[in-house]
Amino acid sequence: MPQPSTVQWAAPLTYSAHSPIYLQADWYSAALQGLDGQLGLSSVMRAPTATKEPTVVLSVSSRTPLVHSRLGEPVVLDCGFWMEATSPLSGSGFAVEWRYQFRGDGRLVLAYDGKTDRFAETKEKGAGLDFTALHETGNASLILQEAQVRHTGTYICTVYLPYLLAQVAVELEIVEPPSLSIFPSPLPLSMPGQVVKVQCEASGFFPLSLEFHWELRGPDGKVRPLGQGSVTGHRQGPDNTYSQTTRLDLDSAKLDLGRGGEVTCVAVHPGGTRRASVTLNVIGVNGPSIEDSMAMVAVALGLYGLIKIVSWTFSSGSDDTNSHEKVIALS
Repeated sequence: MPQPSTVQWAAPLTYSAHSPIYLQADWYSAALQGLDGQLGLSSVMRAPTATKEPTVVLSVSSRTPLVHSRLGEPVVLDCGFWMEATSPLSGSGFAVEWRYQFRGDGRLVLAYDGKTDRFAETKEKGAGLDFTALHETGNASLILQEAQVRHTGTYICTVYLPYLLAQVAVELEIVEPPSLSIFPSPLPLSMPGQVVKVQCEASGFFPLSLEFHWELRGPDGKVRPLGQGSVTGHRQGPDNTYSQTTRLDLDSAKLDLGRGGEVTCVAVHPGGTRRASVTLNVIGVNGPSIEDSMAMVAVALGLYGLIKIVSWTFSSGSDDTNSHEKVIALS
């Protein structure tokens, strides 16, 4: 049933305290949700008494009931309203309210009294409306300047007319994929039987869900799984994003690493899969490899050159001494 609103930003709509005769009718409300989740609609309808022909007086809708955003991006939570132009209620002003709810926590984000053109005082910063679109086309979308983790939750858009209200809910999910770092990088050279410790840190991600695994791509291009390693618990940062680390012992004897290859840390997150790689070189496995042979040739050439230089130096010194002795003898 139509009734005056108790919220202060909608109270001016019914200051007269006189209910218009227009309210003497049968009233209905309907809430609809699109099958594809792309539309939310709430309507208030009026039917003259003893008739079965209701007409819509107020309708509030959202084309995006579910919104995903990354951190730091501007976000628009869609909400629009329409009111019957011939209704005597449509010329008496309107009010808009946005309220936030998440896991039992709620707060007023924004409230606007369209009749007196005033905002209610709130503690929310960085939230606003497009006033031109609001008054010209009924666009009551909430604009968040910069998405943060604390914005995750349900937002309820309520539009008030005198004695009537309709509302829709919009869900905002902040999804930020992790940044990956591998330590140490580059990895030290390894020999058979040695253990190389490597760790991968995923940082700055939200929500909490994250899965690690390691891979090794050998010289032949084949990829071998190395497991998830030893995974630490989550750590929460000042911005409420999470960090997590996995550690892996690269034991060439136990893991059959061969000559090594590209070691990759893979982090699977709702915001996307991220990869970070580092090269592992295992030397001295089953005789020299091409790389080992080239290195040994280079070393041999270097030693040969050094020996030639030393030999030439001594030969030159000996020739100079003999020449000097011959000069003395002739004198």
